[in-house]
Amino acid sequence: MINPFFDGNQTHAVLQAALQGYGARYQAVVHNIANVDTPGFQRLEVAFEDNLRKEIKRLRPSAATLGASYDEMEKGPLSRFRPEVRTDKSAPIRADGSNVSIEREMGLLYKNSGKINDLTELLIRNYSQIKAAIRGRN
Repeated sequence: MINPFFDGNQTHAVLQAALQGYGARYQAVVHNIANVDTPGFQRLEVAFEDNLRKEIKRLRPSAATLGASYDEMEKGPLSRFRPEVRTDKSAPIRADGSNVSIEREMGLLYKNSGKINDLTELLIRNYSQIKAAIRGRN
């Protein structure tokens, strides 16, 4: 997804991981919306924010990683980051046994789309700063 030239950049790694998480959530919400009228359907949810925070904390240099080579750092925490998709086992909210609420899913879709847009804007700004640095301009 991100050009290998930028793989060592922690900002890009964090943005990429966050976009991966929000992308997985987007897919789950769209799947839930598509199955809103399926009797007995159990909605999917994606949790990743807490895991991403933990992995970001592990990115901070410590005495143990100060002497690490680039190859060792490359195999670091964010390379192992994966969003967790799970089935929501909460009680059905409808008579047909489904626990999908179209209002809830549409709200999640709107909120999630906004976060994807924000992260994409940050990624574009970061690329612009790198491009300006390469060209030697502000």
